[in-house]
Amino acid sequence: MIFELEHTMNIYLSLFGSAERVYELIRRIQWRDGHAPPEHWLDTPDSLYLIANAFNLCVVLIAQIGSMIVLLMYSYSDRTTGILVIGHLAEQQHFIKLLA
Repeated sequence: MIFELEHTMNIYLSLFGSAERVYELIRRIQWRDGHAPPEHWLDTPDSLYLIANAFNLCVVLIAQIGSMIVLLMYSYSDRTTGILVIGHLAEQQHFIKLLA
């Protein structure tokens, strides 16, 4: 996902509106030592666009506070795109994969 952000920076700058937000997302992703603390968790909706484009997927978020569908903005691959359905458990501040 870092590769995606770094190599298509101009797209994410336009989408997020600032370089600060792009670098914040890169910082959140950079964690390699066991369970990530909350400051390294992905958040929505920005991270959903990153997931969709990096993994060539349609992402569906199901949540009590508002569901959303994120489609690919572009694709460099000819592989078949899939669908990733994520459920948001608000009280536990947790996401679970419902379907992939």
